[in-house]
Amino acid sequence: MSKLYAKKLIDFFKLEIVSGDDKLDNVIEAYGINRAGLELTGYFEDGEKSHRIIVMSTKEYSYIMNFGEEERKVRYEKLFSRKIPMIILTDKFEDPIAIDTAKKTNSLLVRTNTESTSDFTQSVLEFMDDYFAPLTEVHASCINIFGKGVLLIGESGIGKSEITLDLVKANHLFVGDDRIVITKKSNELYGKSHEILKNLVEVRGIGIVDVSQTNGYQVILEKTKIDLVIELTQFKKNGIDDSERLGNTFAGYNILGVDVPYIKIPVSSGRNIPNIIEAAVAKLKIKQSGLYEDETQILSERALNFNND
Repeated sequence: MSKLYAKKLIDFFKLEIVSGDDKLDNVIEAYGINRAGLELTGYFEDGEKSHRIIVMSTKEYSYIMNFGEEERKVRYEKLFSRKIPMIILTDKFEDPIAIDTAKKTNSLLVRTNTESTSDFTQSVLEFMDDYFAPLTEVHASCINIFGKGVLLIGESGIGKSEITLDLVKANHLFVGDDRIVITKKSNELYGKSHEILKNLVEVRGIGIVDVSQTNGYQVILEKTKIDLVIELTQFKKNGIDDSERLGNTFAGYNILGVDVPYIKIPVSSGRNIPNIIEAAVAKLKIKQSGLYEDETQILSERALNFNND
């Protein structure tokens, strides 16, 4: 997990630096944002929460302005002495004593001109997700098919990269190949390419292929939610056919504590694997839509009707 420096947030959200311009390398070590209501009363939490970013807006301003200048100064000094990595003021917080105190204590104080404090804090949390969310890295290919993110796994040499290129040729979106970084956010999984291999596919016999150059940037997708895991297996490996013939349910594949729909597709010469993968995704979408009818039940009913005729 890479470090989140205050400067990254300041640059991304175009925050105005009010004081502490030599503190831009402050490391934000705790996920989340505190509104400074309790802190301005003099109460401070211990542990990880005490090192969160603090935002002060309308509610905090309305509260602190109930006190005289000296009392406000004392409360600000207590707040700024806590070594908080960054304090953000909105345009609705206009107490000059807070700014003077921050400058005297050389605390990192910034300002945002956003109109909605709640929208701003939500955007900051989403930005922080990329640094604090649980993640793992898997050997796989990742592609978005019919709007569903598909993770192709299987032993080395099974043909994941070549199949991925076939799917891209069929107008599906390429996310990554070989090393896929998966992040868990709000109990959902998102996959993207490892930065080193971004837009690249290794094809045996050809070498490295840059998909953005061969197929255009319109086929590239930065990241996708992982909706389905498909394991490509050798057909009749060790002489045994263990593939499902009439399977009508998706199993679960656990990644970072989340179960993702999972199926196996056996690979052999003559099978059009890209078409089969498209069919699997289409079946998943139908099941999730609530319009799915059990194929075995359909066969049973047809057989019964046929025999009655």
